Amino acid sequence: MTKYIMRHDKFARANHWAFSVGGIILSLTGILLFYPGLGKIMGDSTFKTVTTIHHIIAIFFIGIPIISWIIRPANFKHTFHNLFMKWDDDDKKFMRLFFPYLLNAKKVHMPKQQFVKSGQRFSDIIMYLCIFGISLSGVLLLLPNFTPIVWSSTLLQIWRAGHDLCFLGIFMMFPIHVFFGGGIFQPYHRLARVMFGDGYVSESDALYHWGHWAEEELTSGENVVEK
Repeated sequence: MTKYIMRHDKFARANHWAFSVGGIILSLTGILLFYPGLGKIMGDSTFKTVTTIHHIIAIFFIGIPIISWIIRPANFKHTFHNLFMKWDDDDKKFMRLFFPYLLNAKKVHMPKQQFVKSGQRFSDIIMYLCIFGISLSGVLLLLPNFTPIVWSSTLLQIWRAGHDLCFLGIFMMFPIHVFFGGGIFQPYHRLARVMFGDGYVSESDALYHWGHWAEEELTSGENVVEK
């Protein structure tokens, strides 16, 4: 029998699935809308359809985290606690060893980590800022369609530039997220299941990747099962 720790429950995994699918659709439709020349190639009808899909999915993309935090306000507190918690010596050591670890994971011993690794905290802050920025700028770009106010072309250009820059940030961070979270990087190859599987991580993997968190969970036993 092997011990497993519940890392993400069904609610968290469902949110991640919805957010991931929505983000992919928004990216694909956004790229089509980004290049004006594609509108002529697609034709007016197709272009309008793609625009409508982009706007509808954007509503869900923005609404999912808001609704999730309303349903489970503790998740909001948990997220921000993990992002901005004080860095300890293990966190600083983790960052110093991160690139050597990428190059030779078998020989570099990484220090224990909390529920969210220090490196992931850094990347998550960038990702969340980009998501907030792209959501806010997207709403601002839609305002002219719903208000009688005539918005200046300068403002619209600023909002559009912000929208594009935030997308570029997400576009650059996404492969990194997939590389680790999707288990492409060899030491992480069994971790895809924590979001795209049953949400459990084995005791050995938990101790290897999130030592401090795993020890707390194993001591409490609340989220531990044997299979």
